[in-house]
Amino acid sequence: MNTCVLLLGEIESAGKPALRIGFTIPLLLLMAAGVFIYRRRDQLFGRDPEVMNDTPVVRHNRVEGIAFVLGGLTLAVLSVLYQLWFG
Repeated sequence: MNTCVLLLGEIESAGKPALRIGFTIPLLLLMAAGVFIYRRRDQLFGRDPEVMNDTPVVRHNRVEGIAFVLGGLTLAVLSVLYQLWFG
């Protein structure tokens, strides 16, 4: 029993740097995607004359949907990173 606990402790301490790197890369990618969407928001969510009923409210709802999903994913990755660094 004691040997098993020691083995798991060694595996955990050896895996933490890899997990830190493994979760930092997606965090950077999510933040880069957020910057890309923010910089091109007029092109991505602007008025389209070919779309029927393309009102400002509908466009704003599209932006909110993307922002909530991107924000949720970013917070999830940040929470895992926080647990890896300080937990």
